[in-house]
Amino acid sequence: MPNPIAAVCTFLLATASIAQAPELRAVWVARDGLGSRTQIVQTLDQLAAANCNCVCVNVWSRGFTIHPSQVLFAACGQSQDPSYVGRDPLAEFVLEAHRRGIEVEAWFEYGFMFGWNGWHPGPTGVGPVLTANPSWIGYDDTGNSQVSDGGGGFFTWASHEHPAVRQFLLDLAVEVARNYDVDGIQFDRVRYPSTSFGYDAATVAAYQAATGQAPPTNVNATAWKAWRASRLVSFHQDLYNAVKAERPTLRVTDAPTVMPGAYDTYLQDWPAWLTGGSLDLVYPQVYRTTVSQYTTTLDQQLTYVPQALRAKVAPGIRAITGTSPTSVLGMVAANRARNLPGHVFWYAAEIGDDLPGLVANYFQQPVAVPQQPAGWRPPSVQKEENDATTQATAAFVLTIPSGASGGLARIASSAATGSDKVVYTLPVSDTGLHSLLAYVPGGPGYSSSAPYVVATATGPVTVRVDQSATGASWRELATVWLTAGTTTVEVRAVPGQVVLADAVGLLRSRWPSGPFGSMGAGTSGTNGGLRLAEFGRAGRGGVVRYQASQAIVGAPTLVGVGLASTFVPLFGGTLYLLPDAVFGGVADGFGLFDAAVAIPPLPGLLGVVLYAQGLSFDPLGVDGVSLSPLVVAPIL
Repeated sequence: MPNPIAAVCTFLLATASIAQAPELRAVWVARDGLGSRTQIVQTLDQLAAANCNCVCVNVWSRGFTIHPSQVLFAACGQSQDPSYVGRDPLAEFVLEAHRRGIEVEAWFEYGFMFGWNGWHPGPTGVGPVLTANPSWIGYDDTGNSQVSDGGGGFFTWASHEHPAVRQFLLDLAVEVARNYDVDGIQFDRVRYPSTSFGYDAATVAAYQAATGQAPPTNVNATAWKAWRASRLVSFHQDLYNAVKAERPTLRVTDAPTVMPGAYDTYLQDWPAWLTGGSLDLVYPQVYRTTVSQYTTTLDQQLTYVPQALRAKVAPGIRAITGTSPTSVLGMVAANRARNLPGHVFWYAAEIGDDLPGLVANYFQQPVAVPQQPAGWRPPSVQKEENDATTQATAAFVLTIPSGASGGLARIASSAATGSDKVVYTLPVSDTGLHSLLAYVPGGPGYSSSAPYVVATATGPVTVRVDQSATGASWRELATVWLTAGTTTVEVRAVPGQVVLADAVGLLRSRWPSGPFGSMGAGTSGTNGGLRLAEFGRAGRGGVVRYQASQAIVGAPTLVGVGLASTFVPLFGGTLYLLPDAVFGGVADGFGLFDAAVAIPPLPGLLGVVLYAQGLSFDPLGVDGVSLSPLVVAPIL
């Protein structure tokens, strides 16, 4: 007779194993969730408490980017949705999500839909991009460009075949991949508004070039539909290739409508995107209100996907008014029963009533996102000013400023000296790039240049922070290369200014970068000899920053940067590089001089090593000069 206790134990172990398996628990965050930093924090706190592990945040909506975009500016002279000018909601969202260990996909919600007459439409109602580029407008077989929005207004779609339109969308995606430490790029509306569209000049010309024929008057002619759908397959492959060329670690996803309507109505052959290899995950919008409707539609979708690729299908679940929490739970159960990799919920503004049931029944523990290495996005490590490992000089006294993290902070009055400081010790999980974070409950009267000093692999880096700006928030101060173990962060007093010291933190960065390191020896000087530290990121499209320290205040200082090393005796020391560029200036009031090198996003730079060395005039140095050691960084 079977042992019942053993059977129960086996069941519990199996259940625990399932619970620990990677599972996508993603939520779409639309533009209505980005109204303020406070709203972003509240949304992410709610999702983190429910053990969600990914957010798909809107970055392209109604013909505008929500973040500042040079690509958008080049196309139309506007750089951002007017609602968000003065802010960067994407940067805010990425920082706050990653602090909580939640991944971020940049969601280009509106895809080929470029304008809405209900939102800053311009003189013709088509939005700024199409107003500036009228040849980009898509037309149907009657010469109409307007698509009803269902409420008396209209959308305007771009031509799917105009080369500049396709390049514009690719450039928007690459820009985000280059400028933000996101985890994925997600597109939406990679489709036609209906099969009647495709009669603009660019699409007609492309079809004639491919087939030798004009498009048929029958908008649903089989070959004509197949050709337009195949061109969207091609676009999606171009998108995948462009994103992966920029950052191979990024996940490329899409949120298509469901088959067969996706193809029959919108020419969206997303199963071909999967089989063609241009998607890492796909989120078909299986938006149904009952479990029976959902499972029927889901199983229909899976018939279009080869068995080997079903591990890439994470269905979209309708988690809004009209779908009961019980039904949402049943839909999650249906996905799990089919061994699918997870779920994406529409959407953050209305998912609150579903989260308690999800946590109680399915999301009891945090899990990793599928396809990611273990520990890819750990939450930030943080230390408070009153932590047992934090040390402070007597001039920094505990206080209770408005908005402080944990309610407390330390404050140094204007009478404090430059040697007064608060020293935090932070664990470093692994060697690599990390973002230095600081919580600043700022306001008028506080220092405009409070020094935060972090010990990096190549030496101390000082970042000056304006604490007088109003609004308490976490700020990302710098990207630094750290070695596993511990590091220190110091907040130093500034004579004549009031300095606050509150929480600080480190966040593992996933920017591509070669390792930073130092070699050789420097020479002596008044303050112990010049030192050169390296921070930023040594990746194509990144910026490597150099900071010379221990110079005499006001001393002329140079930083030479080159791609070739050498070994030449000079000024009692050694010149270690052949400089291709030299940056010069004078050391500031802290004895610091900064220089920066922007790395072009060129494939040929992969593996190239950047060498840098500093020189400062110093009467106690040999021949009146102090040299720094060499710092190095190979480019990834």
